[in-house]
Amino acid sequence: MEFLEALSLRHACKVFDESRTVSEEDKRLIVEFGRQSPSSFGIEPWHFLVISDKNLRERLKPACWNQAQITTSSFIVVYLSYLPYHFRGDTPFLKQRLWRRSQDNERYKIMLDKVTDFLAAQDTQEWAKRQVYIPLANMLTGATTLRIDSCPIEGFDSEKLKPLLVEYINWNTFDLVAISAFGYRINEQPKKIREEVSSVITYIN
Repeated sequence: MEFLEALSLRHACKVFDESRTVSEEDKRLIVEFGRQSPSSFGIEPWHFLVISDKNLRERLKPACWNQAQITTSSFIVVYLSYLPYHFRGDTPFLKQRLWRRSQDNERYKIMLDKVTDFLAAQDTQEWAKRQVYIPLANMLTGATTLRIDSCPIEGFDSEKLKPLLVEYINWNTFDLVAISAFGYRINEQPKKIREEVSSVITYIN
């Protein structure tokens, strides 16, 4: 499927066909679309929690505004960002993420100084969350190229959701950013509505 065709076909699927299940191969491919995504300085400040277990998703649903896609989908992905203390100064986390890219002491030291200076001027919690939306978008579009539907979800109560996932996630390490659901549509695709080119794009030649 052409990329533009995939973008045109993708929509926020609100109710999925519960009789159809995304194969393990396609599920892992969708998650790989996220893992291969770009990030600022290549730091990858994210973690993906992939949940197929229907019973667990039933327990999560009330904290997600009882949205049908949490349980009618084949699986959901919970997107997490690392907490700010990982990015303040030359932390072990930053050192590991930067060293693997250079493994040359001089180049590594220059990059570490540059990155720590940059992050010192950022709201690193918001910076990390912004990074997470890059793999989220790639997973949504990538899934469409496989003819798999999806829905990005920001409608949830973090304080109610986090205790339900404490068995799987250390909340002293991660913050909750977003969720997406994946599966197969049960209803016809709604008409796609987008602003005209002149409304959203300015070309400067």
